[in-house]
Amino acid sequence: MKRGLVSDGVLEWAVRTPERVAIVLGSETITYGQLARRIQRVASAVDAVAARRVAVSLPNHTAVLELFFGVTLAGAVFVVFEPKWPRETLDAMLKTHQPDLFFGDGLGEGGISLNQYSLWRDQHDPRALVSQPTPEMPFLIGFTSGTTGIPKAFIRAHASWTASFAASRIEFGTDENTHVVLPGPLSHGLSLYSAVETLNAGGSVTIEPTFDAARLMSITGAGRVNTIVAAPTLLDLMIDGAAPISTISCITTAGAKLSPALRLKLQRVFPRARIIEYYGASELSFVSVARSDENCPLESVGRAFQGVEIKIVDGVVWVKSAMLSHGYVGPTDGSGFRVDEGWATVGDRGSLDAHGFLTLIGRDGDMIITGGLNVYPAEVEAVIAVVP
Repeated sequence: MKRGLVSDGVLEWAVRTPERVAIVLGSETITYGQLARRIQRVASAVDAVAARRVAVSLPNHTAVLELFFGVTLAGAVFVVFEPKWPRETLDAMLKTHQPDLFFGDGLGEGGISLNQYSLWRDQHDPRALVSQPTPEMPFLIGFTSGTTGIPKAFIRAHASWTASFAASRIEFGTDENTHVVLPGPLSHGLSLYSAVETLNAGGSVTIEPTFDAARLMSITGAGRVNTIVAAPTLLDLMIDGAAPISTISCITTAGAKLSPALRLKLQRVFPRARIIEYYGASELSFVSVARSDENCPLESVGRAFQGVEIKIVDGVVWVKSAMLSHGYVGPTDGSGFRVDEGWATVGDRGSLDAHGFLTLIGRDGDMIITGGLNVYPAEVEAVIAVVP
């Protein structure tokens, strides 16, 4: 039964097709039936101690996704810590956000390591949960860098991601036939969202413990995977010197604009792939999309994403959609997310052309004054990027 929660889809597919492959990690394959049983055990364990916040600082592993779905099914908030944070940053975030449970290697007394995780998970048999989450309840705290570099925590409700699922399935075509490989870490929003979206749609997700370009290209060329979701930097590392692969039908990327040179390399290595770039922000979710099967100007980040309205006010990009976050929790540096009568911004500056295509020129605070003129670094970078 649909309840409007981020775990609904994966549990429904577990009932419909329990033997369908859900997650592949190295030589380990987990079916939807197995995943659902693990999720329910995690939910029972979280519910048994009445945990409200559960922090995770783990490398790519099936445990990350089991914890994500189990924690959120129990009505708790999944807090995504970055495993590569310096110890002082990790300690500061633990002190600030005070999780009731936390998972990660080297966290000291009170932390649950990856080696201890399975034993912890299997202590509780699935049972009726005390907490009954609703779509309006928060389920996720993630982090984005502020202008000072100190991580700022944003918070999301279930409804914001279930709305994102509906919109991104239209733009990306994600369904039960999607077999995605995620080269990046699950601690990053691009990979975590893609994994959760794919599993809700009944597809399969392939992850690796660490980034290994040769290993990932071997997986990509083996024929089972048909979709890649990764930041441009990782795509560039993966395909350097690679031979063409004809089995990839879609490449989705975000986090930075594809350079003309990288786009050409992608088209050479994956000649049958549709390339989809999207622009968004942790606080806003999807904003715009640029697809290779649409006539998008090269310098643009695309048209409005499905379900999104965009307007420019005094050069600042404002967005309205059902996918917005609930803002920040904990300390902030005063920059970033603002809301005004349903419209939100993170301070990005840009322009819309006559056809509704959005071009970004920078962010508030990034501007350089030279020779009495205002110049945004992104404008300079765009010019440099087209120089052979």
